[in-house]
Amino acid sequence: MPTIENSSGVFQYNPANSRQSAWMRDSQPTNQSSANRVWFFRGFVRDNAVIMFDSVEAMKRNHSRETIRLPYNWAGTGHVVYRDSVYFQRALTKNIVKFDFKNRTAMIEASMRDVDGGNTCTYPWRGYTTTDFAVDEYGLWLVYGNISNNCNLVIAKINPDTLNVEKSWATTISSGSVGNTFMKCGVLYATNSYSELSNYIRYTYDTNTGKQESLPPNGIPFKPPGKYNTMLDYNPHDGLLYYADMIKGNLATFPIV
Repeated sequence: MPTIENSSGVFQYNPANSRQSAWMRDSQPTNQSSANRVWFFRGFVRDNAVIMFDSVEAMKRNHSRETIRLPYNWAGTGHVVYRDSVYFQRALTKNIVKFDFKNRTAMIEASMRDVDGGNTCTYPWRGYTTTDFAVDEYGLWLVYGNISNNCNLVIAKINPDTLNVEKSWATTISSGSVGNTFMKCGVLYATNSYSELSNYIRYTYDTNTGKQESLPPNGIPFKPPGKYNTMLDYNPHDGLLYYADMIKGNLATFPIV
């Protein structure tokens, strides 16, 4: 079992009306500049502005490099940046999109039949996060609540070039009963709550074995810096868990060992 260590750095970045947002680095950068770069996705629905920073330090000083407008608005905060592209759900649709930051082009768009295009199969904080992209040591994943099966979470392995589902696993836990999720080494980890300062991983699903497990509070404890977690993602390149909080605009990273 992994251990989530104490935060390696907490800071606030809270532009107007943007507290329900997401931030991240590229999960498989193609060069050092790409590895240092930080992406901030402003807002959680009906927005398409991505703010690019050269580094975390530049973000702390609010020295942005540029703002990129995606061709579509996104839904939720479950985006991921992978190999110089962003993967996101198009707002109020069942569609997922790959957008190439280098060429500034929407490369692919695909419809996901059992994805919720509204605001039903979300995490408890709502915010239209019905899909949650993830990247780990095995590649690109999509975690979503199945609108056809009581919003129970599905783990789908996604081909990053075609957006085709290579394989999927159905879990028995619903999107509304967990705080947030991330993937590591093919295992789904789900937190207990989005609003508790003493949080923990309450559920895991191992796609390598098909085994799912409920964990006690002392199994994998997790101590976030705020009480309204809106985004949680593991980055296999730097080994950090990226966290965003709505109340104060807290952003943080946590080493996973």
